[in-house]
Order: sequence, then C-alpha cells, then structure tokens
Amino acid sequence: MYKKIIIDKSEIKGLRNKDKKMRMLIDSIGEIDREYIPDSFIALVNSIVFQQLAYKAAISIWNRFEEFIGEITPENILNTRFEDLRKCGLSTTKIHYINNIANAVKSEELDFSNFSNLSDEEIIEKLVKIKGIGVWTAEMFLIFSLNRKDVMSYKDLGLRKGVQWLYNMKKEPTKEQFEKYKKKFSPYNTLASFYLWEITINNYFKYDNIEKVNLKNNVAYMESSIGIIEIQSYEGKIISLDFVKERKYDETLEPVLEEAKKQLRDYFDGKRKAFDLPLKINGTEFQNKVWVELTKIPYGETQSYKDIAIWIGNKNASRAIGNANNKNKIAIIIPCHRVVGSNGKLIGYEGGLWRKKWLLEHEERHF
Repeated sequence: MYKKIIIDKSEIKGLRNKDKKMRMLIDSIGEIDREYIPDSFIALVNSIVFQQLAYKAAISIWNRFEEFIGEITPENILNTRFEDLRKCGLSTTKIHYINNIANAVKSEELDFSNFSNLSDEEIIEKLVKIKGIGVWTAEMFLIFSLNRKDVMSYKDLGLRKGVQWLYNMKKEPTKEQFEKYKKKFSPYNTLASFYLWEITINNYFKYDNIEKVNLKNNVAYMESSIGIIEIQSYEGKIISLDFVKERKYDETLEPVLEEAKKQLRDYFDGKRKAFDLPLKINGTEFQNKVWVELTKIPYGETQSYKDIAIWIGNKNASRAIGNANNKNKIAIIIPCHRVVGSNGKLIGYEGGLWRKKWLLEHEERHF
C-alpha cells in the first residue's frame, strides 16, 4: 500500500539555500524518510480515519478496518454494514464521510484519472465539494497520495507550531506570515513541511531555538565598536566569528577563546595588525583555498576579487571568489572585509557594508 517518497539531493540543496534557519534544521534532522499511498481512494479513506487522532489510536483503528474490509474499494465499503464499521473503532461521522467518498468515486463524481492534469488548487476545489473532505485533508492528499512537491498547509497545527518555534515567534504565524514562508520555500514546500513536522516528532520544543539544538561548540562573546561579536571554537580551534544582535548561549570559555578575545580587543584598540590563532576552516576545497589567500592580504590594504582570482591561478573566477568570500565563517580574523570590487567599491559583506566600511577606515587610521 505504501511507497517511499523519493527526495532528490537537489531538492534538499535547493531548500537549504532558501533560508538560514531552515538550513540549520535540515542539518540537525538529516535525511527524511516518508511514505505515500499511490492508490488515491485508499489515501483519502486513510486520511479520514487519521483525522484529529493521535497516531497510535489512528493506526490501531486503520489496522482493524483494513483487516475487516480486506481489499479497500468503494464497493466493499458500501457493502459493509454500518454496525461492523463501528466495531472497527470508526466514529459515526467518519463512517458517513468515508461512504460519501465511496459514493462519489462509484458515481464518477470523483474521477482520479485526470488529477495528473490538474493544479493543486483545482484538485482541492474538487475534493472539498465532498462532505468530510476539508482543505487540510485535501492538502494532505496532495502530499501523501499524489506526491506533489510544493504543498505546505496553514490548516496544519504542527506546521504552524513548527514555524513559530523555528523563527522564534511569540505567537503562531498569521495566515499572511505563513504565506510569506511558503513563498520563500517554494518550490520545495512539501519538503519544508516534512522538516517542520520533525520539530514535533523530535520534541525540539524543549530547546529555546534551533541554534541550541545544533550547538556542540564552546562560545564566547565580546562587545565591540561594531556590535556584539560571537566566537565559537571546537577542539581548541576557532571555527566561527560572527556579528549577532544578542547573546543566545551561555559562555563556555576555553583558552583559545580567551586568547581570541584578547587579540580582538588589541585589534579594535589599534594595537594589533595580524592574528595568531588556530583556525578550523570547513569549506569546499575551492573555498578553503580562497580563505587562505584572504589571510595574506596585509592590514590596511585591499584587493579586488579579480586580484584573488589571479592569485589562485584562475583569472576568470571572480564571481566564484565573491561567493566564497561571502561564505567566510570567521570574519575579521580571515579578513574578507579587505576584498573590494574592481573599481574599489565596497560590495558583498555578510556583516553589512557599514561594518566593512568601519573596519577598512579603522585599519587605515592605524596603518
């Protein structure tokens, strides 16, 4: 009855690139294992059985229902006595809903054969005409029977709660807010739904945020002239330096973080022009090569993306250099702020162009 939903690596990559928080959630959860029901009639009946029930209760009723009916067809259901369906654990209301679906299929009011030619919206419009099928049931049918790829249901409490937690919202998202996330995740909304459901499945609600779920590093903070700086280390090496709005974690200082803070204070006081810290850089082979070259740009000087491209032996790689520069995780220490456009224009700084401008002017003053 069930088949595995195939999730292509390109879909995961596409969704990861849509949003930083979603990327962190994906990295935390890993690969998703989900199934769908190719038989449209069985899928709809299954969705009715599972409506508003905990999974364990629903699967128990479904197993009894399936064992009693045998082959699940409209004819077999309509030929089964009401009392016998009740003995399976189905409520009176759900029996009526299931019979409505069976009658609609038998009378050809509901014709699954042309669904492949219809849009998601057109299918929902057809399904909700049958009493017992609401928008949520129709949307779940799109995901778990037709295997549609761009569905995320505002009617689903688990998805609303997932969005609320992942994006640190005080209340559940409004319809308008939810639609903004759908627009952002498209055309991967079904995959986004799978990951958002995992928040409940894995009880991530016990954590304040996704950052705390993923945190396996030591952390330190320091105030600076350009905002709060967060430094993270792992196994005695610096792995990230970022600008943040608030202190999200308790500080877990180790010697390398104490030394990093000391060297950064000296840098901001104009007393240090180079850093001497152990770094752990985690990028592609190309990115690592670019980041190493960035550390060679002298204090108080700038180089263009084209200059870096020539340094690494690929004069046509300016755009790729820019992408690698933007993905540098250890700001200031790996001085990506010293890379500018070919005309000297300030472009492409993850921490904000105003910070890039400040850092360059600071170095010029103390050069």
